[in-house]
Amino acid sequence: MVFFLVFRVVFLVYHQSIYSEFSLADQCATLGHGLYMDASMAAYFCLFPGLMWLVKDLISTNSWVRWLTYYQLILMLLVSWFLMVDLEIFHNWGHRLDSAILPYLKFPKEAIASSSSSPIRILFTIFGLGFVVPAMIWAGVHVPFLRKLGPKNGAFRWLSLVAIPILIVLMRGGLQLAPMNQSSVYFSNHRLLNQAAENGIWVFIQSVLQQSEENFQALYAPFPAAEAEKASLDFFPKYEPSDSSILSVQRPNIVLIVWESLTAKVVGHLNGAYPSTANLDQMAKNGVFFSHLYANGDRSDKGLAAILSAVPSLGKLSIMFEPNRTAKLEFLPAILKEEGYSTAYLYGGDLGFANMKSYMFQAGFETLIGDSDFPKSMQNSKWGAHDAAVFDRQIQVADQSKTPFFHTLFTLSSHEPFEVPGVQNTGNEPIDTLFCRSHRYTDRCLGNWLKQAQGKDWWKNTLVIVVADHGHAQPAQSLEASPEKYHIPMVWFGPVVTGNRPIVSGFGNQTDISRSLLDQMKIEKGELPFSRNLFAPNSYSAIYAFRSGFGEMGPTGNILLIDGESPNEKQKNLSLIRQQVFTRYFQSGKK
Repeated sequence: MVFFLVFRVVFLVYHQSIYSEFSLADQCATLGHGLYMDASMAAYFCLFPGLMWLVKDLISTNSWVRWLTYYQLILMLLVSWFLMVDLEIFHNWGHRLDSAILPYLKFPKEAIASSSSSPIRILFTIFGLGFVVPAMIWAGVHVPFLRKLGPKNGAFRWLSLVAIPILIVLMRGGLQLAPMNQSSVYFSNHRLLNQAAENGIWVFIQSVLQQSEENFQALYAPFPAAEAEKASLDFFPKYEPSDSSILSVQRPNIVLIVWESLTAKVVGHLNGAYPSTANLDQMAKNGVFFSHLYANGDRSDKGLAAILSAVPSLGKLSIMFEPNRTAKLEFLPAILKEEGYSTAYLYGGDLGFANMKSYMFQAGFETLIGDSDFPKSMQNSKWGAHDAAVFDRQIQVADQSKTPFFHTLFTLSSHEPFEVPGVQNTGNEPIDTLFCRSHRYTDRCLGNWLKQAQGKDWWKNTLVIVVADHGHAQPAQSLEASPEKYHIPMVWFGPVVTGNRPIVSGFGNQTDISRSLLDQMKIEKGELPFSRNLFAPNSYSAIYAFRSGFGEMGPTGNILLIDGESPNEKQKNLSLIRQQVFTRYFQSGKK
């Protein structure tokens, strides 16, 4: 209990950049409210020692003390490590460590790369103190006390018989009908304060245990199916071809550039507070600029599925990790392939990451370029080959491709740890500095690529689309559910874009790219039920998913649906839309 209390103080201090907006009294309140969940977790940890007291007379004192010591040391080591990771997960993802991390543990290289921009010395100091100090207390106080008890002490055995039932009650959070859940420690209208009151280990264990079809069904599909279908049809109207046209040809070459973590906050043309994209800004002035586009989710796998398959995101599920389901999707590359396009996907990293290779093959890409296709001398990023090498390779592939072609290039240099060639991260620079520098590098790569491409024969018949895979908490540490974290730019640029180059100011999502592009190409294939035509007159809103909820951003403002909270009428409508997405793509029997 004391350990958890101290760590909650460490949590608040470590994240003071976002908790400083709250009064000291509010922050202290998290300590008291969090004790309830801390007691539950402590009871779980005490169960094994309680059982050991029952068998104390059956084994020697040395063996008994040794087994308790092994247990305590291993427990303190794991707990300290876990809580250290939880600190940085919250910093980057905006929520406590939970089962969301499990799919990515298959990719240790990428996980290590992502952590390189973290304050490693501070984190390991916290880890070391979290292990060493309790270990010293155990060795110096508890072990001598246990040895002093001697081989037989019936009083403590009887005390164990009483304590174990009490521990079980504490584990479930009391004698009330419903056992403890995360909301049991919630006390404020401010989500950040409630998150600080949570016990990170308890949240992680619960989230792992809830990874079942029944739990997802209860979370994502609580309403009648007909009601969800109606709400979805209202939000995603049936497609009707538009009269407007911004393309001079109907079958251009298409280069889709998916820019890692390209948040609106670094885009000058969006009045971002951290302008870092001079070349993209110039393209936006001379092309079609979408000023109110929002990412559907907060991970690359979710962003790619939204862009290439028009699949909206869900907080706790990712369709890219489920090949049996992705095989049934509609794909923009596959539709274009049927129209005579050659297709290629280029990425400087490992194509196996996040099940990317399986998804891209199913999507209809004929050529896949990954890190193994670059010489070792070019793989100078922790993720693989930096963006300059990938842009250069696209030029080479385009020169050899049958036209028309559809190429998707996914950048990586602006991913954590935000390294760029020729610059050594010192470890002392603010994370915002690293983040913006990496985007300036990718922007230079884009500008250099553009100069090369404009000299090619295939350029005169080419459309370039630049869009983010997702936004980012950096710079300025946007909160997990904040719409500014999901606000991203999109630019359509190239010689095939006609003289009428509007700013598309309506709200939209990555999922709307497929229908909007196909509409301009006069292709009416594909059902794409969650993709809308952004060029049609509309008053759309955008939706986005985060780990513990769903958001909507539109002309009337922001609506948030938080899991576990009773929805009002507007939030219910958002929940119905989310239910239809779940039913369509994730529910059993819908594979």
